[in-house]
Amino acid sequence: MKKAVFISLSLLLLILIPGCITLPSPVSNPVPPVGTPPVIIEFSNNPATINSGGTSTLLWNVTGATSVSIDQGIGQVAVAGTRVVSPAKSTLYTISATNSAGTVIRSSAIIIVSAPAPPPQTTASNPVISFTASYRGGNSWQLNWNVSNATQIVIRPDIGPVNSTGNTVVTVPSGQTKLYRLEAVNDWGWAYWEVVMGSP
Repeated sequence: MKKAVFISLSLLLLILIPGCITLPSPVSNPVPPVGTPPVIIEFSNNPATINSGGTSTLLWNVTGATSVSIDQGIGQVAVAGTRVVSPAKSTLYTISATNSAGTVIRSSAIIIVSAPAPPPQTTASNPVISFTASYRGGNSWQLNWNVSNATQIVIRPDIGPVNSTGNTVVTVPSGQTKLYRLEAVNDWGWAYWEVVMGSP
């Protein structure tokens, strides 16, 4: 009987004395929100072809960007607007939009400047492109290119301006595919070629 009374008093003391038992507070583990990259709604130009000394108007509209810029010496611009340009030769314009989630690049504004008649023994034509990819094993691929009759050559994405002949090694994660596009411009036209690679 005394034993039962002792247990009851012990339970009563535990209830009456605050702070005797400290329960661990739950640990918070917030999941950071996933950001959304900017969206380039439109990037174009009008007219697409001008005479030497003429002008064309670039038009763009971007949402969700904290910074927008256009290459070829234009630099930072507003998220939407127009810009009158007068390139001396056929030019490919690229717009870049950036926010905390990353950068989106788009190159679709191409202005062709009509050149004067070529000198004798010269033929005006679009660039000629050879652009291939060879598998090196694992996740590695090698891009190979040879371009003639071009004044400006760009490989998208990630690589940028390149010489007329060259090669570079790129990585394609296992189970994924990746597309690379070579764009070439000269005074008479524009051409491109795409390759798609997939690693096992």
